[in-house]
Amino acid sequence: MLEVFEAKGLKSWLMLAGAVVTLGFSGVSRGDVGLALPPVTDDAVRGVRGNGFIFVPFVSIEGRYNSNIFRQDSREASLPWTAILSVVPGFKLENPDFSWVKLTWDAQARIHQYFSDNEQAKRQGRIGVDTSLRADFFPRSVVGFFIADKFIREMVPPNYPTSGTRYDRNVNHAEAGIQIRPGGNALEFALSYAFNFYLYDSLTDFNRFYHEARLLTTWDLLPKTTLFLDADWRYTDWRKQLVGLRVNSMPLRVSLGLKGFVTKKIGIRVQAGFGKGFYDSGPDYMNFIGEASIGFKPTPFTLIDLGYDRDFYDAYYANYYVADSAHLKFGQQFARRVNLTIQGKYSYIGYASYTPDPTTYAGITPNQASRRGHGVTATVDLAWSAIRYISLNVGYTFRAMFTDFRIDYPDATVPGGVGHDYGGYMAHEVYLRLSLMY
Repeated sequence: MLEVFEAKGLKSWLMLAGAVVTLGFSGVSRGDVGLALPPVTDDAVRGVRGNGFIFVPFVSIEGRYNSNIFRQDSREASLPWTAILSVVPGFKLENPDFSWVKLTWDAQARIHQYFSDNEQAKRQGRIGVDTSLRADFFPRSVVGFFIADKFIREMVPPNYPTSGTRYDRNVNHAEAGIQIRPGGNALEFALSYAFNFYLYDSLTDFNRFYHEARLLTTWDLLPKTTLFLDADWRYTDWRKQLVGLRVNSMPLRVSLGLKGFVTKKIGIRVQAGFGKGFYDSGPDYMNFIGEASIGFKPTPFTLIDLGYDRDFYDAYYANYYVADSAHLKFGQQFARRVNLTIQGKYSYIGYASYTPDPTTYAGITPNQASRRGHGVTATVDLAWSAIRYISLNVGYTFRAMFTDFRIDYPDATVPGGVGHDYGGYMAHEVYLRLSLMY
């Protein structure tokens, strides 16, 4: 019955939202100024080079500890420890000295083996795939066009150790567009169309498709300062609509922004606009969206990035949720071989109001009509490029959803006949990765 109401799965969707909403090919991720540490010394000599292309094959071997792979609240069950051994082969291909076509392509497979004292946790081993390809034709001409595709095979364990229903899915973003650069490339108009799908192995009722049209206009006011207008419209089509939970929509986002450098050491990105969901039924979003971020590089080998963003997203529950997020990132490079990255993100999550129909979901009662939560992610990563062929990473990640949201449901197997499904969880991860590359 809980899987019918789909409350538990909301945890994973919130923490995976980044993968869902960043499938586009914008140059900068949301809320990020785009500053980066310089390449390490070995990057200049890695790869097989010829005819203007650089091909870098690699294989990574990683050991990881995860304290809560099923994303459970500790009040629901004892949390099994899980160790994960991963082998990740892949490659990167690019032509930095391009003429009429600029090509970037990267791909990797992820092969996982799980180890645990819990039998269900040990059965979670799977194979995932990521690949991203983009080709820009005539990138220096007045008129050019591009094609791009990003495919992700996501392997997501269930929210209960006893559940056989995993959240494995195939996600794809295929895009094509035209770019017009009149007046010496200072002004650019980019019009594109994308077709996207989310197809689940088991939970096929969650399948959805959406068409996306985007107009991005940029104007280089100064050599390193750009004004831009971004308009994005989608048509979302769910395989199975459920009134009050998820319905078809036509979300529209229009925003105006500025990005660039205030000084040689300070960069900014400011964007403000309007969003409306146009949901077929039920609650709708119509309000402000935007972001603001500032980056500071006191030295060529140090960066600090602080920012905020607000947007709304289609949800599997109550039509949509709104996320107000703040992030902080610190990066430091040592001796052109060691990169230390520390970053954190906090999101205040607010869902649209929803009360389940008792005739459809008999006995299922959420304690909040308008669900609220606090998402937290923190990561520390230390990367060492030992020699041209070998790099090492060691790191720690904390993920959590803090919320009072709970659903009570009929369950004859527990005392009192009422079970409790909590919306929050915490997970700690520690990893060590060895990468071999040519």
